[in-house]
Amino acid sequence: MVLSKNTSFSIELPPAYAGDRTVLLAASELKSLCHARFQGTGGSKETKVRLSIDRKLGGYTVSALEDTIHFVGSSPVEVLYSIYDFAEKYLDFCFFEPGRDIVASASPEREIPSGNLLGLIKPLLQRRGLIQEFPFSDESFLIADWMVKNRLNYLMVWMKFYDLATPEMREAFLLRGIEIESGHHNFSSWIPGEKYAAGHPEFFASIGGRRISPSPSKSTLLLSEQLCTTNPELRREIARRMVSYTRDHPELKTISLMPNDGFGWCECDECSKFYDKSAKGDTYSVSKHVYKAGRIYQDLICEVAKDLHKQNPDLTLTFCAYVNYSSPEPGFRIPEKAAVHFAPYWRCVNHAIHDPSCWLNSAYRKDLEAWIAAKDGGEVNVYEYLMGINLYVSLPLVFHESIFDEVREHARIGVDGFLTQFHLTNWTAYGMNYYMMAKALYGADQESELAMLFRKLFGSTAPAAKMFYDKLLAIQKSSGPCLVTYPRALFNRTNVEDYRQVHQMAVDLAEGTSSDFVRRLPLWTGYLLKFKQLFDQYQAGLAVKNDVVHFKNWCRPLQAERVLVHGKLEWLLDAWIQCFDTGAEWMHFNLGWEDEYIRLHDSLLCEPPKN
Repeated sequence: MVLSKNTSFSIELPPAYAGDRTVLLAASELKSLCHARFQGTGGSKETKVRLSIDRKLGGYTVSALEDTIHFVGSSPVEVLYSIYDFAEKYLDFCFFEPGRDIVASASPEREIPSGNLLGLIKPLLQRRGLIQEFPFSDESFLIADWMVKNRLNYLMVWMKFYDLATPEMREAFLLRGIEIESGHHNFSSWIPGEKYAAGHPEFFASIGGRRISPSPSKSTLLLSEQLCTTNPELRREIARRMVSYTRDHPELKTISLMPNDGFGWCECDECSKFYDKSAKGDTYSVSKHVYKAGRIYQDLICEVAKDLHKQNPDLTLTFCAYVNYSSPEPGFRIPEKAAVHFAPYWRCVNHAIHDPSCWLNSAYRKDLEAWIAAKDGGEVNVYEYLMGINLYVSLPLVFHESIFDEVREHARIGVDGFLTQFHLTNWTAYGMNYYMMAKALYGADQESELAMLFRKLFGSTAPAAKMFYDKLLAIQKSSGPCLVTYPRALFNRTNVEDYRQVHQMAVDLAEGTSSDFVRRLPLWTGYLLKFKQLFDQYQAGLAVKNDVVHFKNWCRPLQAERVLVHGKLEWLLDAWIQCFDTGAEWMHFNLGWEDEYIRLHDSLLCEPPKN
């Protein structure tokens, strides 16, 4: 059959789902996409479309026979997935960037062959999603649209942001089959200092023999303020508030109980019983300066989950594996309706997470395997950083090829889900990673997906674009055997001439382009070049405070161009500016414990530790 401007659609809905809003969205989206592709539809040539639900299918498929296209899914959202997959493979769409769909062909018609068009499509991992560390806004509708078009089904958000989202914003995700987890670092949300500090000081950590006074603002980077987690009344209060919270938000299926970011665990007599004073954390997980907190945290999880599930047995409670609680304690099991989000925080991005030759990633891989072995009806999700850890600020992280091997390996060893931190305002830098992650999570063929994307994004300049990304990867790899994503680790061991070359390659790619994404590449590489030059001047003792201030101001317009998250960059540059005032050496964020690891990495990222 042939689809064109003269096509009209007769859509048959599954009888039992004729009023289902997701099925209706699927029918509407097919019409809208064809209208956009052919600049109009609704002529006299009728094409029949049948949407069907087959619960036993376990995925979706699309077939064409004579004048009928049949979209079948195991659920309404799988039918919707089939529409978008068909649009990318047969209508020349590319859903690369939120709110900016690409139609890569202007041909007036498209022939659809008879037969099975897609095969049976199933995901490699069941939870596939994004981690949102910023408030909901009007752009949330763009993010929900992009996620479903790329078959992602999970959004993890900070509880404080979920609470402020409008019903319309939440519904935009739920309509598209995207489950929202309200949680993240949320000790301070379950037990807020402004509510409990005065009446229950015993709920908060004791440090150096004194109870802390919780910070009034919970936006502080690496807050390092925890609770007195062994307190029985505190545990009951957390469970009670969870039950109340989910009663107020019946749409939620998943919530979390996660420590505030950083360290600061309680040292009272009861909590101290959970620490082995001879067992500090590890270099790989940036926690060798503190006691391991796995035992005390996982004991809290067990008791709160038990109390919660007595009243709400269908709710999933998530927790995290991170820094000094990166691994499961002996005997700990992940029960049904519980899930761990395992975060390989300062992992090496120059090696695969499963590469045994990498001392850093080998340690994280060992932890991950231990979590998988600890499953007892629960699940293990990998919490990744495909934009680097937060203060990497759009520096090169080329991961859109290696993500395929990592996801396949995760699926092989029993991982259940894969999530990544992301921002809409750094899409120019990391959009390739986000988009290819979605493809990898469905077991797509790496070479064909890359070839298709480069053709749709870059057209005739696709070979030059491939060379551009190869050059970026070469810069990343030239930093040494291992790379952890903070600026010093990259800039201290790379050559400014490489940044000039990659910037010129971006300028050449953008010359005469009509693509908004390609137009933005020189803005990104120009930023990289300026940042590297400023870093080198500082290392040579030639930079002054005003140079950093000028760079900070120069960068401000780049957020609107989806190049970087300027608020993150300002945090970093303000710390640098502060060093000119104090005379301290600028390393990263002026956190003493963190700077010590960075100094260690100056040598450890070049060769493995001796022990």
